[in-house]
Amino acid sequence: MADKPNFEIFTTPVGELVYPWLSRADTRYDPDGVFQTKLLLPFDFAPTQELIARLEGVRTAFIQTLDIAKQKEYIPANVYETEKDEEGEDTDSVLFRFKLKNHVTPKDGDTFTQTPVLVFAEDGSAVTAPIYGGTMARLKGQIVPYTNAASKAVGVTLRLRSVQVHELVSGGGDGGAFWSDFD
Repeated sequence: MADKPNFEIFTTPVGELVYPWLSRADTRYDPDGVFQTKLLLPFDFAPTQELIARLEGVRTAFIQTLDIAKQKEYIPANVYETEKDEEGEDTDSVLFRFKLKNHVTPKDGDTFTQTPVLVFAEDGSAVTAPIYGGTMARLKGQIVPYTNAASKAVGVTLRLRSVQVHELVSGGGDGGAFWSDFD
């Protein structure tokens, strides 16, 4: 059996979660379920630039491991996407996409289930409330290089492992006072 790859582990700066599926897996397009979120960070923030450089470095190192023919035909994929405003114009922020498959069936092993660890920053206690967009958090994960033969792209996937919540935005109530106050 081949050795398991040793993916680089990293932690992000605190940023805003966008469209998080962290409390339960999203099964809309994948019946096995996927935990996922985007992390919004300001582009000109030094830790954001360090994260971009690190991700691009892993991608570049991975390209060097490919045979020469593939190195020439594959195109480096972006490690982040630029946030757009309502008019479709670029903002000063970037988004990083994180994913973690819930039920995994390896080619040569037993099926297993995985979930991200969700904790509060102040005391490390488990987050049990649903996590909504706008929550401020740090993410910890693995950088997983990939090639895509169809698009001829080579890039990195950010595999989510844990979430440290700094400011929780959560539902859980009907918002009674908010929705009934018309003054």
